[in-house]
Amino acid sequence: MKVIIPVKDKMKIASGFNATPEVCVYDMDKEVSDGAEFKNWKEIIPPGSKITLRLKQEDIRAVLTSEMQLLALNLFRDNGIDVFKSEGDDLNYNLDLLKKGSLKYYSSELALENSSICGGSCEDCSTDDKCK
Repeated sequence: MKVIIPVKDKMKIASGFNATPEVCVYDMDKEVSDGAEFKNWKEIIPPGSKITLRLKQEDIRAVLTSEMQLLALNLFRDNGIDVFKSEGDDLNYNLDLLKKGSLKYYSSELALENSSICGGSCEDCSTDDKCK
């Protein structure tokens, strides 16, 4: 299984995919030092392509990030792609935690904190009950 991670300077986890053009694609079957491949995310997901379909075609089954919007989180989850929350921004440290099974899944509550369209609480939502 492979994991995609938004990165900056090949050492730090970026605040999200919209914050950087660079990603690390990490192969979980390899050692941390050998399994990382750095690319421009547009090489993996060309503009106009279906994100989750392209990820699955590349055998990418998980995302590791420090920030995630609720709609993006739900898109990944609904399409069978796991999303993990980083602990800090050190890439190698987080890859090590991921290999050990020590990282938590990204929660809807955490994603709501990053959402600019919500007031941070579903009780404040004026769209519909589907956001819960």
